[in-house]
Amino acid sequence: MVTGGGFKQTGLVIYFNAILYNKDLVKNPDELAAPIFGEPILKSPEFDFSHTAYYEREMGENLVKYFALYDRIEHPDELPDYKIHSVNIEDSLQQDDKRVINIDPGYVAMEKIVAASTKNFTHRIYIRDNIYGDLQLLRRKGKYVSQEWTFQDYAFDSTLGFFEKARKILEERIGQTGTCNI
Repeated sequence: MVTGGGFKQTGLVIYFNAILYNKDLVKNPDELAAPIFGEPILKSPEFDFSHTAYYEREMGENLVKYFALYDRIEHPDELPDYKIHSVNIEDSLQQDDKRVINIDPGYVAMEKIVAASTKNFTHRIYIRDNIYGDLQLLRRKGKYVSQEWTFQDYAFDSTLGFFEKARKILEERIGQTGTCNI
């Protein structure tokens, strides 16, 4: 990490995964992610992934998703490594050249929620190694708010509640209680 001169230290973030999987083919997604991320310290409610058919052709029809937070408070520059590890997990579990699980790492920062992606798009910023940072939510007036490109399930009330709890954990762990006004 470059420091000194005009460089400012990045803030710490806490890492999460958005885990989408075929319930008929994957029994314990947390077990699959544990070697890289550890056990979740917080999970959102699991929900049927029926608001879009985007993944059905590849992954099947009995898809569910949840968000899992990990005890990984680090700098945001770890995001590409976590995405590469996740892609390797997905690839190792393929059946008939199709994924049965999709693990999208991301981080909760005091001011935003960023997910990792292997696909470029107008609002995604290239980081390195074919990994992009995908800004999903911004902090405005004391809460996370979606953007026109935000994935629909990131804006669900249950997901926003998950991210608020995750932010609180981050705030408590890094000792910024009461110092962040965004």
